[in-house]
Amino acid sequence: MFYAEWLRVRNCLRILAIVFAALFVIVALLRVALNGQIAGSRAWINVEMHERGARVTTTRLADGSTQTIYDVPSDHDRIVVVDRGWHGKTITVSGPGVESDRSQTFQVGTLGVHATRSTAHGGAIQVTTDAPESARDLLLLAAFVALIIATVLSGPLANENRNHLEVVWTKPISRERYALGVFGVDAIGILASMALAIVFMLLSTALFELPIIVIDPQTPAVLALTIFTPLAWYALLTAAAASLKRGRGAVLGLGWCAALFILPVTMGFLALQQPAVHFVGVVLSYLMLLDPILYIHMSGSSAPGDGTPVYGVMYSVLGAPAATRAAIVFALAVIYSALSLVQWHRLEA
Repeated sequence: MFYAEWLRVRNCLRILAIVFAALFVIVALLRVALNGQIAGSRAWINVEMHERGARVTTTRLADGSTQTIYDVPSDHDRIVVVDRGWHGKTITVSGPGVESDRSQTFQVGTLGVHATRSTAHGGAIQVTTDAPESARDLLLLAAFVALIIATVLSGPLANENRNHLEVVWTKPISRERYALGVFGVDAIGILASMALAIVFMLLSTALFELPIIVIDPQTPAVLALTIFTPLAWYALLTAAAASLKRGRGAVLGLGWCAALFILPVTMGFLALQQPAVHFVGVVLSYLMLLDPILYIHMSGSSAPGDGTPVYGVMYSVLGAPAATRAAIVFALAVIYSALSLVQWHRLEA
């Protein structure tokens, strides 16, 4: 009954898997290219720490971490190791013996290296390692991938309208059940894309260090938010194109343009003092509440859940806790799906 839609989802996931495989090869090549630098830096630090005459001072910091300072008199270098246990370790080497011809920083997963250009007093290299990674960050990045897949899969009813609507009506199933079945197949594909994205990020991080994923009390709410947002976006685009026979691509493109530009345009109108223009900004601020994507990006941090209300209703809703926004986005998904079904039921061949 839904074989064609399963094929569509399978082909989409196959292309996504190929893209992730290509990106993984690029990350692996980057790891090989940086292997010498990473190994050399660690070996040099280890030699410095065990230099003859090095003075070692160990203290317990206020946050419970252990700080060990190695003063190397032979070249006046200093190595500061801060061991935070589960929260990772930071190694900072500074002094005249540290040579770095330029300032540079790279970060891959939990491994980071920051080098400061050498001066008359030497340079500095800081290495952070074994730091935990929030599960919310993984979910947020996976949701971005799912939004793209949701866009590609959206509008299945418009695809049926285009060429063979008469054939669809002859199937031994009601219009609503057929539409819901198609929605379910696409939803599985969207969620599968999130899983592929998470696996890709974990494997890429493992090339540098074994990932340490931290689940905090907000993670379940963020999980719900990142699942419901791509589904609501899919439902919105599907509802916008449900009664069209042509122009599905234009609807998808305009949908992304509206989602990306409604925020800066609204903020621009609200910042102006003219009453008429400000009123337009107020109207747009209410329309923003209908955009599922903004319920993730309106947060002030890399992980949803910490938004601060600033502009009345708009920020009070879009900046609400992640659990509240997840419930709102779920409601939007239901409403947009219902609008699609209404149009699909009334459509004539």
